Amino acid sequence: MNAQPSARPVPPEQYAGEWVVSSMLLDRAEKFPGVVAVRAEGDDITYADLADRAARFADGLRRLGVQPGDRVATMLPPVPEYLTAWFGIVWAGAIDVPINNDFVGEYLRHVLAESGAVAVVIDARFVERVAALQVPTLRHVIIVDSSLDSPVGGQPAVRGAHRFLDIAAGDPLGPVRREQRDIAYVMYTSGTTGPSKGAILPHRTALWNAYAWIDILDLTARDVAYSMFPLFHVTARSAVVTSSLWAGASVVLRNGFSLSKFWDEVRSSGATFFAYMGSVIHLLHAEAPSELDARNDVRVAFGAAAPPGIIDSFEKRFGLELLEVYGSTELGPASAPSPGKVKRGTMGRICPHLEIQIQDPDTGAAQPAGSPGEICARPATPMGLFAGYWSRPDATIDAFRDLWFHTGDRGYLDDEGYLVFVDRIKDCIRRRGENISSFEVERSVNAHPSVRESAAYAVPSDIGEEEVMVAVVVEQGATIDPAEFRAFCDATMPRFAVPAFVRVVDELPKTPSQRIQKFKLRADGITADTVDIRPTRAPKTKR
Repeated sequence: MNAQPSARPVPPEQYAGEWVVSSMLLDRAEKFPGVVAVRAEGDDITYADLADRAARFADGLRRLGVQPGDRVATMLPPVPEYLTAWFGIVWAGAIDVPINNDFVGEYLRHVLAESGAVAVVIDARFVERVAALQVPTLRHVIIVDSSLDSPVGGQPAVRGAHRFLDIAAGDPLGPVRREQRDIAYVMYTSGTTGPSKGAILPHRTALWNAYAWIDILDLTARDVAYSMFPLFHVTARSAVVTSSLWAGASVVLRNGFSLSKFWDEVRSSGATFFAYMGSVIHLLHAEAPSELDARNDVRVAFGAAAPPGIIDSFEKRFGLELLEVYGSTELGPASAPSPGKVKRGTMGRICPHLEIQIQDPDTGAAQPAGSPGEICARPATPMGLFAGYWSRPDATIDAFRDLWFHTGDRGYLDDEGYLVFVDRIKDCIRRRGENISSFEVERSVNAHPSVRESAAYAVPSDIGEEEVMVAVVVEQGATIDPAEFRAFCDATMPRFAVPAFVRVVDELPKTPSQRIQKFKLRADGITADTVDIRPTRAPKTKR
C-alpha cells in the first residue's frame, strides 16, 4: 500500500487506490495483532486471528472455484463464523450478498437468483429453505452449525453442500488485489414499491460509510461497541462493526436485544457506545428505575425514532447521550449530530461525503430552508454514495433522475442546515427497525386461497414506529379465519412482515385508474371490524 494510515483513520480519499475492506483489516491486524477485535459466544477474536480466519476462508473459496467478482451470499446470525465468511469473501475478491435471516420462499429465491450467487454460507437451521429453491447459478452451499461438528449431517439434501469447518481450514491466502471502485457488497433493501433491490456498495463507498461513523462518534481504539443488530443490516455492518475495526476498537456481538440482560452485558463488557431503534429506547425507559442505571461506560448511543418525550429523561437516567441520525443502505449515514452538539427535533447536519437537497416531489425544484420536500442526495466525493441497484438499470435511472438520488423520504433543512425528517413518501412500513414493502406483503397475502385482493399499510404501534395492517377482499362465498390466516402468513413471509391486523372489506378504495387509495385506509386506522391476529401471548423478550 502506498499510504500508511495512522491508528486514527483519515478519510478514504486520502488512501491509495488499493485501500479496500480487506487491506483495511490486514493493516489493523498488523497494528493491533493481540488486541481483541470481536467477542462473540465466548470466542475472543484478536485482530490477527480475524485476518487469519478471513485468509483461510478465502483460500477455501478459491478451492471451490469462486473467482473475484463472484457473488457469495451470507445468511447467518451474528456469530464468529459470520465474520470469517464476510471478511473471507472480500479477501478473496468476491462480493458479499448479505441476506435477511427471515427471508423464505420467493423473498429468498429472488435475492439468490437476481444476484447470481454462486455460493451461500448459511446457518444449518436455514438449509431447508434453500433446498426447496431452484437457483441455477447456486453451486455451493456452505453450512454452519455452531452446535454440531458435522454441519452437513442430518440436513435436508442440498446440491453442493460443504462443511463450513472444511472450507475455513484452507491455507492463508494473501488478499486478492482489488481497487476502491470494485464492488464489496450487494446489500438487498426491503423493497418499498416492489421486490427487494440490491444496493451496490464499492469498497470505497463501504469504507466511507464506516469512516463517517468514526467521525460522528469520535471513535478511538479505547472504545468498545455493543452490537445487537443483525450483520445483514447496514447499521451493524458499517456503523458498528467496520467502524470499530477500522478505529482499532473492540466489538461485543450479541444475537438480538434482551431487555433483562442488556444493561448487565453492557456493564460487564465495558461498552462505550451502541446503536438503537426507537422501540429499544422505549422498552429500556419503561423498566423500573435502578440505582445501577447510570453505572455504565456508555458515552453515546445512536439511532432513530427515539420517543421525543423521553429522550431527556433517558439521557439523565442512564448517563449517556442519544444521537438521532438519518441514513439508509443506499446513503450510509447522511446526517447526524456530533456528541455535545445536538439540536433537538433534528437529525443533525449533513455528513461531509454527501450533498443533500430538498426537492419538490412533483417538479424537482429545490426547496428553501424550512420547506418540506423529498430528501435527495448526491456524493460530495467520488463513490460517496452507492453505485446503483444490481441488475436493475431501470430502477437505478429512476432513483437517480436529474443526477440526484431520490430517497422517497420527506423532510426539510432548517435555517441552520440541520435536517428534519418528516415522513415517508414511499409506500413503506417501518416496523421494529425493518423497512417492509407493502408490495411483497400483498403478494404473499394474495396467494391465500380466500383472498381476491389486498392492501397492506401502516398503522401506529403502541411501542413506536408502525405495525402492519392488511385490508382484504375475499373471494365470493369465502371467509377468513384469523388463526388460519395468521398461520398462512407465518409460513409464507418473513416474521417482521407478518401483519398484526387484518380487516375484511367489500372493496378497496380506488382511483378511476384503479389505483388503491391507501391514504383512505390509513386514515381509517384500526377500525371496529379490524381483527388483531397477533399471538394471544406475545413472544417473551429473550432473557
